[in-house]
Amino acid sequence: MGLWRVVKVIKLVVHRCSGCRGGLWTTGFLSVPRRKVPTVLIDLDVAPASSERPPARVTGSRRLARVVAVAGLVLLLLSGAAVLPRGAGVVEVLRADGVGLSASLLTTQAAYIARTDGRVEAIPLCEGCPSWRAEITSGQRLQLAGGTLVVDSNDAGVATFLDARTGTVLWSQDGFPFVQLVGGRVAEWSPDDGVLRLRELRTGRLFWKRPASAFAGDETRVVLLDGTRAAVYAAADGRELTGPRALSVRGEWDFSVPGAAVQLVGERLIAISGTSVAAFRLDGLEREWRTPVVSPFGAVACGGGLLCVVGFEGVATLDPASGRVRWSGPRWRLVSESDVLTGDDGRSARVDLATGRVTHEFGRGRPVGDLVFYPEGDRTTLVGAGDGRVRGVIPRVTPDACQRAGDLLSCLRHDLTVSVWRFARENH
Repeated sequence: MGLWRVVKVIKLVVHRCSGCRGGLWTTGFLSVPRRKVPTVLIDLDVAPASSERPPARVTGSRRLARVVAVAGLVLLLLSGAAVLPRGAGVVEVLRADGVGLSASLLTTQAAYIARTDGRVEAIPLCEGCPSWRAEITSGQRLQLAGGTLVVDSNDAGVATFLDARTGTVLWSQDGFPFVQLVGGRVAEWSPDDGVLRLRELRTGRLFWKRPASAFAGDETRVVLLDGTRAAVYAAADGRELTGPRALSVRGEWDFSVPGAAVQLVGERLIAISGTSVAAFRLDGLEREWRTPVVSPFGAVACGGGLLCVVGFEGVATLDPASGRVRWSGPRWRLVSESDVLTGDDGRSARVDLATGRVTHEFGRGRPVGDLVFYPEGDRTTLVGAGDGRVRGVIPRVTPDACQRAGDLLSCLRHDLTVSVWRFARENH
């Protein structure tokens, strides 16, 4: 019997003894009717036989002795004296003070932490990796690109750009700029004059500027909007690709504020109103389709080349070429980057986004990157979103306060500390 099966048995016995006064014994993700059965080793990966042996009588002293033995084995496992099963190894490599944390960013080299008092620091996760502290105008958002750490979204209306390796302040911009990283540059929109400026990320040097009331961009292009008019420009040099023209939409659409519900998905501009979603070809800005959706909140490119729209009536997947609804599900409210969907009841599942067919139920788990989190009691079980295998167990955390980067996971814990764990390399 493998060690993982022994661990399952431990969970079975512990839950059985702790829950013997209730109506159910819970065994992790399983629930079985309460009945008197002998304490035996059970191979949970093998289907039980159809017939049962007569139940054996277990005395209180024998039950207590077995609980003590199980507790001793659990402590032995947790102390590291036993080898963790394949795919279940996770080791804490960093624990830092999280008091006053306003934003954090995990990379494979360092954990970047910004605090409300203006302190920003890089805590190294490998030898020779970034390690520094700086005092600036703090913010509630951290972005990293081209070796530059951007700190913005604060009451002072200042965006600060630092060298991600040394912590040296490179430049800053005040006036409550709306900042977005575009193609290795920074797009900065100012509410003072309604002008979008494309700047060099490391120096702030101006490349080009245009008046705009809203914008959206990707690695190579920027779309500027004014009311219901739009134009497409090259991100590198501001060269006009498609001249300003009116989008063929009705009065329900208004792109007169920064951060309006527009985004670039492939060769299309996707726009969202209160009652529908529409797509426009970037080459010419002609409308391709408009699909009614009840109170859409947002849209995101998802698996299989589809467009996932989240709205008041759940999730709908659209064909981005035609706008045709492939399927919709009122149960779902959240689409993760690993295409795991979560419902308003807190239950998650891996779904075939082309058909809506559920391929794997995760139960009451919350997706974070390629993992599904199961907080329970004082711990959180981590399960791979792709294969459903248990990857490790950590103290209880709030999934929304966690990030993934490579083989690392960081979380803000309930005791206001930040922990970083590293997953053991799997041997196949």
